[in-house]
Amino acid sequence: MIPLKIRSALVTFCAAGACCLAPLSASAQDAKSEPVSETATSSLPSPAISPAALSLASQIVALGYPEDDREALFFATMDQTVIQMRSAIAPTLPSDDPGAIAILDDWIAEYTEQSKGVLRKHIPDIMAGMTQAYATIFSVEELTDILAFVQTRSGQRYFELSPAISGSKGFAEANQRYLDESVALVGPAQDVLRKRLNEYLSDKRAKTALPDT
Repeated sequence: MIPLKIRSALVTFCAAGACCLAPLSASAQDAKSEPVSETATSSLPSPAISPAALSLASQIVALGYPEDDREALFFATMDQTVIQMRSAIAPTLPSDDPGAIAILDDWIAEYTEQSKGVLRKHIPDIMAGMTQAYATIFSVEELTDILAFVQTRSGQRYFELSPAISGSKGFAEANQRYLDESVALVGPAQDVLRKRLNEYLSDKRAKTALPDT
């Protein structure tokens, strides 16, 4: 049986796959726009997307994430995430058992490859969603400015090097500290949940066992 501490860390490791979308969210948020709260927009109908905005957004996504390079951009970010998560769960590993560590590392490699296969399948839909997001969030004037930037060499480099940001020393070290603390919280958090559920179920059984008065 896998020790609870390791099992908890693996759950955290698997959940971290969402980080592979970091370049997309970072690029969209770098452009200046007024923040809108989820509460304020949840009851509003989806705004119509103008053809002009959609056309500009399509060009931005096509230039920022060239079709031939998209997999590499996504996978590079995923690989950085895997490296940092592997370091974060290292304290939970049986360091005195090389065989167990080898099995875990093989599993991580297999899981990562499977995750890349899933991501590969969804990239077209992700790109379509990103196009709609740009067209919805930004005005035509803003999209025109963004497109002008993306068409420059600096704009191209901005998108090309987005994955490298997560692997740069300062970012990686800061993110590693966050992941280390995050992983450390999983075990205690599970203990709290287990305790509360046990108390609830125990109390429920006690109440059910009481005779009617």
